Amino acid sequence: MEKVSVMGSELIEINNFLSKRECDDIIDFYTKNEKHAAYQYLSYFVIETTPGSIGDAIELECKKYDKNIALDLCQVVRWPPGSFMLEHKDLDKDRFAAVVYLNDDYTGGETCFEHTKVTPETGKLVIFSGNELPHWVSEIKDSTRYTLSIWFRENH
Repeated sequence: MEKVSVMGSELIEINNFLSKRECDDIIDFYTKNEKHAAYQYLSYFVIETTPGSIGDAIELECKKYDKNIALDLCQVVRWPPGSFMLEHKDLDKDRFAAVVYLNDDYTGGETCFEHTKVTPETGKLVIFSGNELPHWVSEIKDSTRYTLSIWFRENH
């Protein structure tokens, strides 16, 4: 596990949080259900899903940093070549964002912050405070990027 401080907030990277097999299973789930994608926003496609045991494991990891959180939203996201996301902060209600890279057979697609960027590696989990840290995704080239994205809110 690697912790990096970015603008006073922690950025946590955990390599091999999910196995390649688990990542492939999630991509297969997306492929089989793509026609039911909830919406298209900017240049990526989303299927909203409940997290199950993988989401539970991510939630347990996030609760190491703040016990008072609850799952808000879980999405499998397909980012075709040419996709990117501009710099932004997440909603105020979002305490943590967690991203698992499901594949890494593309160029670009780094999750970027003011003074650092996270290089995609299959199975890597990244946790950060998306409502505090401005972040963006660099343009995806050559192939499709898949991520599992989960947001946690403060549990009232």
